[in-house]
Amino acid sequence: MNAELTAFIKDSLERGQERDAIRDVLLRAGWQESEVRNALSAFADIRFPVAVPRPRHSFHAREAFLYLVSFIALYVTAINFGIMVFGLIDWTFTDPLDRGNRYPSFGKATVIASVIVALPLYLFMMRRLSSEIAADPERQQSPVRRWLTYLTLVVAAGFILGDVIALLANLLLGNLAIRFLLKVAAILVITSCIFGFYFWDIRRAETPSDGSKAPPAVWALLVGVVVVVIACLGYSIYLFGTPGEQRSIQFDRQRVSDLTNISRNVEEFWQLNGELPAGFEDMSGTRYSIHSIHDPETGVPYEYRVVDTTEGAYELCAIFATDTAERGERGPRFSDDPRDHGIGRTCFLHEVRRERPMPVEVVPESRPPESRPPGSRPIDTPPP
Repeated sequence: MNAELTAFIKDSLERGQERDAIRDVLLRAGWQESEVRNALSAFADIRFPVAVPRPRHSFHAREAFLYLVSFIALYVTAINFGIMVFGLIDWTFTDPLDRGNRYPSFGKATVIASVIVALPLYLFMMRRLSSEIAADPERQQSPVRRWLTYLTLVVAAGFILGDVIALLANLLLGNLAIRFLLKVAAILVITSCIFGFYFWDIRRAETPSDGSKAPPAVWALLVGVVVVVIACLGYSIYLFGTPGEQRSIQFDRQRVSDLTNISRNVEEFWQLNGELPAGFEDMSGTRYSIHSIHDPETGVPYEYRVVDTTEGAYELCAIFATDTAERGERGPRFSDDPRDHGIGRTCFLHEVRRERPMPVEVVPESRPPESRPPGSRPIDTPPP
């Protein structure tokens, strides 16, 4: 608060000037209405020979803690909700070029858990802080609150600016895929909601006479945001599966890891012995490092069968509990990659990789020796 303005108001009140007259003269002098209002509110409206100051609120570490926790919860909610929306967009609008997207981001447990924890925490903290401001409007002038609010406005404005730049750049490059447009729209909506709410909040802090009640548009925005977040969260949990389904997925991933490890050891056996192992017992030496030949859930050994000893073809089988296509781990079905499997007994045909001999350049005898490349030999000359 401006010290010169405060001193002028104090002196005017002590000289018996009315508040409306003081306000009018200061506005004609060029002062902002919010500055005048805040300065006048520092003195009680009581008839007394001298100006009576109002008690000033003291901002303690507890208040800083509450604001910091609320804004951290806001950032965690916004970031992870954005990741969740991106995953749902990728899941709904598939791209054949995006082969690496085997595990969509909406299915990451940390993303879902972050939104579940951070959103209620943010709503609880905001309700508590709003109640304290309603009881003591002076709390709106908390330095911590103002700094964090302006920081949030800067971050949101930066995201909006970057979003528009990315949209224009991709427009110039001719890249207007539906997934990109939806992701740009998602970022724009999330950041615009945050920016709009806190811009209104900071304006409310500068005009305390408006009261602490939010207009219907702000309440509609808050309710709409909460409903959308809960809807996306529920749909993500539905696609993600129950804890029991997730346990089955973890078992299947362990089976995939075991089969991949067994396949590597079969390859090593072939390279060392020139033939396929007859069974798992042939790879029991210290040279090999098979993690497990037993199903992690049932304890039944995996199936191994030699298909063609000449070509080095063999088959590995396991019984899976889930289907990769149904749970969003996209890829060619029932290929040689054990990450792509269905429910029940699934077999994968493998063929060992053979070492190709280095090509030897054959040079005709009629060619002068000096014109032959170094290391080559005549066609009728036996190798050393």
